[in-house]
Amino acid sequence: MLSQKFTDQEGEPLSGIWANVVKYGLAVATIVFYATTLLHFSYTPDDTYIYLQYARNIALGNGFSFNAGVPSFGVTSPLWTFLISAGAWSKLDPFIVAKTFDLVFASLSIIQVFILAFVILRDRIFAVMAALLFSLDAWLLRWSGTGMETSMAILLTVLAVSYAYRNEYVVASFVCGVLTLVRPEAALLFLVIQADNFVNTTDYKPVLRIFVSSVGIYVGVLTPWLIFSYVQFGTVIPNTLLAKSGTFSLPGVFETLIESFRVLSVTQLIPLLLLIVGVVEAWRSPQWKARRVELFPLLWVAVLFFGYAVQNVQVVSRYLLPVVPFIIVYGLWGLKRITESWQLPTHRSIQVLLFVTILTVFQNQVVYQNQMIPHMKNFAAGMNHLKPMAYWLRTNAPTEATVLASDAGLLGYVSEKYLYDTAGLITPSVRKSFEGVGYDEGMVQSRYAAAVWPDFIVDRASSRARLRSDVIQPIMSVDFPGLGLNKPDTVFYTLYRVSK
Repeated sequence: MLSQKFTDQEGEPLSGIWANVVKYGLAVATIVFYATTLLHFSYTPDDTYIYLQYARNIALGNGFSFNAGVPSFGVTSPLWTFLISAGAWSKLDPFIVAKTFDLVFASLSIIQVFILAFVILRDRIFAVMAALLFSLDAWLLRWSGTGMETSMAILLTVLAVSYAYRNEYVVASFVCGVLTLVRPEAALLFLVIQADNFVNTTDYKPVLRIFVSSVGIYVGVLTPWLIFSYVQFGTVIPNTLLAKSGTFSLPGVFETLIESFRVLSVTQLIPLLLLIVGVVEAWRSPQWKARRVELFPLLWVAVLFFGYAVQNVQVVSRYLLPVVPFIIVYGLWGLKRITESWQLPTHRSIQVLLFVTILTVFQNQVVYQNQMIPHMKNFAAGMNHLKPMAYWLRTNAPTEATVLASDAGLLGYVSEKYLYDTAGLITPSVRKSFEGVGYDEGMVQSRYAAAVWPDFIVDRASSRARLRSDVIQPIMSVDFPGLGLNKPDTVFYTLYRVSK
């Protein structure tokens, strides 16, 4: 179907320029994506180093652990960890393995977005533009090449939804099972897929058969890991999920929903508005009952939003990236609904599409160049400032020394010391000792002492050496410019020696 002669919506051959857009647009979008992400290849979040440490320990036979031989569920994605560990076991640099896998999955997700867009929109020009908009999304550009599991989650999400959209529910459930090993939120997508299965037919005999097969496949994919997780860690819930979630509250639900919309509107405001207008237009149409079947992927977007809201999750951009393809595709879907209701000829519809694409690309480039690039450069510089501290621990601290830190990834990976982290990703007992107080208050009050009295502390604060005392003596302090995208102020990391 994709290889037939290029024609417009009315069956007329496309003009030379648009025929070339259809023919080469996807390749150009992918090349531009690679060229852009390679410019900030050095940007590596601390969480990536947590994956690298787990992967290295697995490859060395030290078990699924951050601190060698001490099992812990401190990563979100076991599958991503095993992929990196396979490279480490093959004597490849885990850092390069993680970043290479990340870029490959990201580029494959661009191609899959094009395929999904064509299936839904039935228009090659719209599909190419959808892929282009996704490839230039500022959030995607920021997180691609970081070595995190985000791009793999995006690819598997789009694949699962694509299969379900074609009513291939069993295959979709298998993909969803794999996806759950990458992001636990995929359990919600599995429920959405099963709901679509029941809604799309009135003959419940085959529906029940498909449902039973889907559940069997999904559970079969997850069971080995769930058994291993429970035996090794005493839980099947990653510590990362617990650390990012809060208690349920109605104000918190609204705050999370508003924050989710804000994060997405930073890069995809126009597609979001077009999506809303398109849904309203379709709802007003006499063909609403037929068209609502097209909107199944939007149910996944809504369910994920409310899932985060109910759990009071601290939403960050990479958590929302798996829904960005559907915001874009259905934004263009809404645009098609609008142009159809206005009865615009094909060439006018394409002109409107081009205008929307240019505006959205412009929005993303402004955000990317003015906010993302400066942040990533500052963050990379800050991580480089931390490395001497980590190497000092590696060289000067005793082999059996323990280190307490707010950010354990780089420090643990480079120093190879036993790390306790205040966030509780690796050592939940420390997080429990901070219950009821924030990080700064907990560190000043030495709340961590209820869980551990370390040999060294690496503290993050707005000033240098704030913990200095008779028993806690500073060794070195480094500055970290722009720790967070919305936290441009410089913070200071101070390494202390602790007397016992």
